Amino acid sequence: MRAAIFTEPYQFQICERETPVPGDDEVLIRIRAVGICGSDIHPYMGDGINRREPGIIMGHEAAGEVVEVGQNVTRWRKGDRVAINPQINDETCPMCKKGLAHLCDHSLLIGSSMRGFLDGAMCEYLTIHEKQLFFLPDEVSYDYGTFLDPLGNAIHLINRGGVKLGDRVVIIGAGTIGLLAIQTAKLAGAIKVIAVDLSDYKLGIAKELGADVCLKSDDPDFMEKIKNETGGIGPDVVVEAVGIGNTYNLSLHICKKRGTVVALGFTKPELNLAVQQIIYKELNVVGSTGYADECETTLEYMRKGLVDIEKVITHRLPLEKVKEGFDLLCDKNSGAIKVILNP
Repeated sequence: MRAAIFTEPYQFQICERETPVPGDDEVLIRIRAVGICGSDIHPYMGDGINRREPGIIMGHEAAGEVVEVGQNVTRWRKGDRVAINPQINDETCPMCKKGLAHLCDHSLLIGSSMRGFLDGAMCEYLTIHEKQLFFLPDEVSYDYGTFLDPLGNAIHLINRGGVKLGDRVVIIGAGTIGLLAIQTAKLAGAIKVIAVDLSDYKLGIAKELGADVCLKSDDPDFMEKIKNETGGIGPDVVVEAVGIGNTYNLSLHICKKRGTVVALGFTKPELNLAVQQIIYKELNVVGSTGYADECETTLEYMRKGLVDIEKVITHRLPLEKVKEGFDLLCDKNSGAIKVILNP
């Protein structure tokens, strides 16, 4: 089979590898689509390379078709269309037992080397445990099926923020997750969603996807405009989906007293934060990582067409052009948001 091997920063090699054979409890998937995630980009650029060590096959946002099953597998059969949950949990830790498997103490992520070297889906075939699979509705394309992970994240972060009917929500960062979160916030009942970014292009897409107001964070009147758009008190919920100190502090400054800031963006392990804002405004700061029991909800959103995924996908490329896809996402002027590879 063909596979895209990450060899060093800014380099991939398309290699031939033996097609894997599924174990007794595993399923062999013919990968039809795999998304490039922002978490793949930083190691590609040489930042945090321990998360994607050279030699690994990246790719954890994937969908495909069952071609072979192990002898103990009863749920799946050849020809089934599936989306992949990429986070593998041991089901024995305290978090798993509480139904919070996404917080598993021993979790592994396919296409990652954070806790163990586990090849991902930027290849033609992948074996994975049967429990990691979800039926992909006929109404949902393979390309859209790769959004089980990013859309699941967007639903989870809105749940973590406790967004409810009538809330005013600010989304900082109009990347893949931010653009999806605009839509999931609306579905949760937000009366006003304000998108914040530096890119006019991305803010244009945010507007098309339902953002009521779009603001550039470098606007000299930004703070006054936020106040005017939120009744003079600030937003009920702020989602930080960038991951740098400036935008985290911006989130803390604009959020209303006793409001909620959802921390999603991650680029550096340590940031200098305006802690006094948390204390004196009694802010709730909550983290959001992955998704818990939102997989079925995510697939139902896609089946019913409640979320516009097509506007988020900017490029589709064959596996051989994997480097081009990564370079597009590294170039802030390319207009790339979500790049899908079709092996």
